[in-house]
Amino acid sequence: MAKTVLVNFLNLINRIWRRKHFIFIGIVFVTLVITFGYSGSNVPVLSWFSPSSSTSISKHRRSNIEMSRSSSKLLQPIEKNQIVEDDDSAIPFNKEKLNHRSNDNVQMLPNIVNNDVPVEVSQDSDLAKQSVERYRKLTKRYVPEIRMVHLDLKGAPPKVSYFKELFPLLARAGANGILLEFEDVFPFEGDLRHAVTRNAYSKNDIKTIIQLAHDQQFEVIPLIQSFGHLEYFLKLQQYRHLREVDEFPQAICPSRDEPFKLVTQIIDQVMAMFPDSKYLHIGCDEVYHIGMCDRCKNKDHDDLFLTHVQKVSSYVKSRHQIIPIIWDDMLRQFNPDTIKKFNLHKLGLEIMIWTYIDDIYRFIPYSQFVSYSELFPNIWGASAFKGAFGETLTLPNVKMHLDNQIAWLDAMKEQSSNFKKIRGLVITGWQRYDHLGTLCELLPSGLPSLILDLLTITNGRYESGLMDKFDKLMNCGKIFHSFGNNILTQDSTFFSKSNCKFPGSDIFRLMHEFESVNKRVDKYLYDVQIHKAWLTEYNVRHNISNPYRINEGLQDYYSLSFGLKALLKMAIPSLGQVFDNYTTYEWIEQKIYPQLIRMEKFYNDTIQLQKARVWPKRPLEPLSDLKRFIDNDNNEIGI
Repeated sequence: MAKTVLVNFLNLINRIWRRKHFIFIGIVFVTLVITFGYSGSNVPVLSWFSPSSSTSISKHRRSNIEMSRSSSKLLQPIEKNQIVEDDDSAIPFNKEKLNHRSNDNVQMLPNIVNNDVPVEVSQDSDLAKQSVERYRKLTKRYVPEIRMVHLDLKGAPPKVSYFKELFPLLARAGANGILLEFEDVFPFEGDLRHAVTRNAYSKNDIKTIIQLAHDQQFEVIPLIQSFGHLEYFLKLQQYRHLREVDEFPQAICPSRDEPFKLVTQIIDQVMAMFPDSKYLHIGCDEVYHIGMCDRCKNKDHDDLFLTHVQKVSSYVKSRHQIIPIIWDDMLRQFNPDTIKKFNLHKLGLEIMIWTYIDDIYRFIPYSQFVSYSELFPNIWGASAFKGAFGETLTLPNVKMHLDNQIAWLDAMKEQSSNFKKIRGLVITGWQRYDHLGTLCELLPSGLPSLILDLLTITNGRYESGLMDKFDKLMNCGKIFHSFGNNILTQDSTFFSKSNCKFPGSDIFRLMHEFESVNKRVDKYLYDVQIHKAWLTEYNVRHNISNPYRINEGLQDYYSLSFGLKALLKMAIPSLGQVFDNYTTYEWIEQKIYPQLIRMEKFYNDTIQLQKARVWPKRPLEPLSDLKRFIDNDNNEIGI
C-alpha cells in the first residue's frame, strides 16, 4: 500500500515537471496582467472578476468622459466668476503624488506650504482633510471680477477717434473697466487753466471718451494726482510756491492750506466730468519729498503722509460720495499701528497694490498682505502691459508682462480669502515715467501685450490655445514662423505679429522697423568710430587717416542713411493715424533725430578727412584742451 502511494506521488511529480514550462508561462502571464492593470487603469484588475465589475468599469468610463468634457471648456470665456473649478489636467503638481500606495490608508499629498516634498498623512486625519481642501483651492483658476485697463493719456494723448476702435477690442479681449489718467490734457478751467497743455482734450472730447467706454459697459474710474507727481502744476511759476522743496517740482507741502485747495479744485473739476463714477483714484504714490520744508521738517513723515491722505479721502467721500483709491507703495514702509490710528477704512479708502515683476511677494511680502487685510477690507491689484521695464523702450517685452499677470493671478487667488473683496486687477500702461521724462512705449506699440494679458486674466491662466484667440482678435491671418509654442521666449516683442491688422498696427510695425534700423546704425557707428582705427574722434581732431580705409568705412553709410530717412517718411503718416503733430514730432525727435544727427556729423567729418593730401610727422602735438583736465602740479607732458 505504501509502495503504491509512493509510485503515484512520483508519477504526479513527473507529470508536473513535464508541464513546468506551461506553469511558468501561466505565472508570468498572470503577473503581467496584474501589473498592467494596476499601472494603466484606475480600475483594479481583480475587480473585473467581482460581481460589481460592470459598475466599476462604467464609473471609470463616465469619469473619462466627464474629464474630456471639462477639458473642452477650458478655452471658453469665463464670465465674472472669481474662482473656477478645474479638471485634473490643470493640476500643477505631479498626479502620481496622489495615487494610492500599497497601504490604502496612506496618501501622498503636496506640501502646499513650501512646495517641498509631499507629506504622508492618514486619509482619516484632520491634516489630510485640510490638505485636500487646500489642494483643491490650488487647482482653481482665479478670474478678477473687474479687469481694468489703465490709459496714461498725459504722455501722448490719442485722437478721440482711436478710442472708437480701441474700446470694442479691449472688451472682446475681456476688459470691463477703464482707469483714465489725463493730467495736463484735461480741460481745466479758472485758476487751473495755466496747467493745460496745448493739445489737451476739450470737454466734448472727454464726454465722448466716457460715452464710448460706457457703450462697452466699462467701469470708468478717473485718476488724479493729489500729493506727488504734480509736476504739471508745480513746474510752473504760478504754482512754484506750493512745492515741498523748491528744487524739486514733484510734491506739494501738506502742511499748508493753499496746496490742499489746489487738490480740491482738481477733484471738483474732474468729478464734474465723471458724475457716474463710483471711485476716484487720488494717486499718492512715490512721494519722495516729504517733511523737508520749514513747516514740515519737525513733523513725523508717516503722520504727514497719512494726515494728507485722510484729509483728501474725507473730502472725496463727503463732497462727492464716492470711494477714494490710492496706490499702496508709500504704506509699505509704515508701521501698521500708525496707519490704523488714522481710521482710513472708515472713510472707505481702498488701496491699489502695484508691482510689475513675476514675483509678487518679492516686493510685497506675504506679511504685508496680512497687514493690509487688517487695515483695508477691499483692495485692488495692479500689473502692467507696458511702461515698466525701461524708460526709453519702444516695444514692451510681451513675456515679461505676461509673467507679471500670471503672478498676480496666483497671488490674488491665494489672498482672496484674506480680504472682504479683491475688486479686480488693473493692467497699467505708463506713457512716461514721470511728467518731465521722455516717451516710453506708445499705446499702439503695447497693444499686442495688452490683448494677450487681458485674454490671460479673463481665462484665469495662460495656455497656448489663447494665441489662437489672440490671432483672431488682432486679425493676424496665417502667420508662418518657426517659433511654435516658444514664441514668447524666442519672439518677446512679437515681431512675428507685425502683419496683424489692429488699431494702430502701422505704429507697431514702425516700432519694429525702427528697432531694426536703430540697431544697424549703432553697430555701424561703433564699428567705424570705435572698433576700427581710421575714423575715430582722434583721427577727426588731428585730420589724419588712411584714405583707403576712409572709403572702406563709407561703404555701408549710404544704405543706412537711406534707411533712416525712409523710416522718417514712414513715421509721420503712421503716427499721425493715432496722434497729433505734437506727439508725432516729439517721438521723431527723441528716437530718429539723434541718429540722423550722428550720421550727418560722421559723414561731414569723414568728407573733411578725405580732403587731406599731406599729413604731419609724428609725434603729434598734444591736444591743448587737455589742459582743462590736467593738474598743473602733475603736468608731465609739457603742455
